[in-house]
Amino acid sequence: MFGKRLTASLLVTLVLVTAGTLAYGAPTAKVKASIDSAQMLMGNVTALRFDIIDHSGSQSRLVVDKAAMPPEVEPLEWVDGDTTDLGNGLVEIKRALLVQSFDSGVYTIPPFLLVSGPDTARTNPLTLKVVPADVSKLDDIHPLAPAAGFESRWYDFLPDWLTDYWGWILLGLIVVAAGVCAYLILTKKVAVSILPQKKRLPPYEIAMRKMQALREAQLCEHGQEKEFYTTLVDILREYLQYRFGINAMEMTSSQIVKALSKNADTRLPGEHMKKVVEIADFVKFAKVRPMPDDNVRSFNNAMRFIEETKPAPEPEEQSDRTAADGAKSEPADGNVKQKTEKEKIQI
Repeated sequence: MFGKRLTASLLVTLVLVTAGTLAYGAPTAKVKASIDSAQMLMGNVTALRFDIIDHSGSQSRLVVDKAAMPPEVEPLEWVDGDTTDLGNGLVEIKRALLVQSFDSGVYTIPPFLLVSGPDTARTNPLTLKVVPADVSKLDDIHPLAPAAGFESRWYDFLPDWLTDYWGWILLGLIVVAAGVCAYLILTKKVAVSILPQKKRLPPYEIAMRKMQALREAQLCEHGQEKEFYTTLVDILREYLQYRFGINAMEMTSSQIVKALSKNADTRLPGEHMKKVVEIADFVKFAKVRPMPDDNVRSFNNAMRFIEETKPAPEPEEQSDRTAADGAKSEPADGNVKQKTEKEKIQI
């Protein structure tokens, strides 16, 4: 009984000792540093190489105290090397750091630390000697050249987006301008003609010709009172537009009367126009059948409005007309007056 207990105790002790030995003797991370050339010419590049033995799958990293690193030695870039599986859960990793120096002298590169989990390994320090370049035998060294000038162009001061896309910008402006011109032409807001335009008659003469044509049409005699008043009012609207710049073609009757009252040249003659548009509105919209006398009065009121608002003649033209009127006799004037009254009645 005692022997069995002793044997069991020995076995337990042996297992614990073996486990402790294995744990104590487990391999740890190692790192070794070397340099390609311990001596180099200033301005050249050399490599600091690191041979790392670490556990497989561990996230190890190399760190260095930047404050201890010589400022004359400039790190350039890391270069990844090969990774070799050593077995027993270990791998060998080779890495390199390229460094450069432009100052001659002897510099000590401090140890790098390999941090791998709970383990930390340290490299050996390295020494680098930078040899200055011998320029005593060089005969192709020249002084610094003066600053070179450049040819300046006017568009150098424009922004880059304008000089790069000026073609597209110009094309866009042409398209927009063409669209605006097409809109103005199609909506007849701008008159475009290749042939030379004839000189337009004065508004007074145009109105008088149209009034004469309306008289000769004898619309009222044929029962077309609505067409008569529509044409009569249109003649007056066009006369107002070209004579005084009043956009009467787009106005209602009340708006026309109000616009005439605001103009000093049409304030008094505007009463004739008011009588015309009042009867015209009744005929066109209320379908009222006017009397023949109403038609005659409307025509005469339109004539009076045109006559009283016609532009004053030029001084030279007025003197010629005065001389011609003086040469006429009184009976002739009476005949003209009678003829005018007769024409006003015959519509």
